[in-house]
Amino acid sequence: MAQPVDVVVGVPARDEEASVEACLRSVVAAAHHALDTGAVRRVRVAVAAHRSRDATAARAAAYLATTDLEHLVLVDEESATVGAVRARLVEAAMAASPRFTPARTWLLSTDADSLVPTDWVVGLLDVAARTGADLVAGFVALDGWVTDPAALTAYDHLLQAGLTAEGHDHVWAANLAVAQPTYAAAGGFPSVVHGEERALARRVAQAGGKVVGALHPVVTTSARMPGRAAHGLGDLLRRLADEVPEAS
Repeated sequence: MAQPVDVVVGVPARDEEASVEACLRSVVAAAHHALDTGAVRRVRVAVAAHRSRDATAARAAAYLATTDLEHLVLVDEESATVGAVRARLVEAAMAASPRFTPARTWLLSTDADSLVPTDWVVGLLDVAARTGADLVAGFVALDGWVTDPAALTAYDHLLQAGLTAEGHDHVWAANLAVAQPTYAAAGGFPSVVHGEERALARRVAQAGGKVVGALHPVVTTSARMPGRAAHGLGDLLRRLADEVPEAS
């Protein structure tokens, strides 16, 4: 049997007091499921409350305090980009006491407006083990996008265009896993205003790492428009909706 790994789950959150607890409940359920399988030795859940004007940090801390998992809530008022937020959160989570051993740690990423399935941690690690992947990009499903059928079709075409015989070539930060040594060798999340997950995947591939897009597990994420991150998924959905011609 393979040696159990350690897992750090990073969750950036900005003004997410209404959704952060539901997200963390799903993460904690997935963590406990992974621990119960014996494939995972330790899990640390790390939340970054980034320039939040609401009770995001307090709600995250209050909920995590009721669990038996290692956790931290980082109040980040300094990072200027979402890429920097994710990078700083990984750094803080890895440095927290007791320290995780980088060589046996996997970094998982999701967002505070998302819900992960119970088999999320196990599923991502299983894909990595079966394929030899250094970075696994999971799939994402939208929740609550009410729009014109033409916009729905346009989004579906974007998804279909990224499908491959092995899985897909999309990358969402809401459903991502990367081996910590690979992450470090690639320079981590770049400090960019959007697309930090795709940039990380490119860095990993350019450094010789294996990137695998998996259709399962699927994370459900909010379809709100616009989203919290500039030029992110919410902005894409808004552009698709705006491009639908008005009926004459």
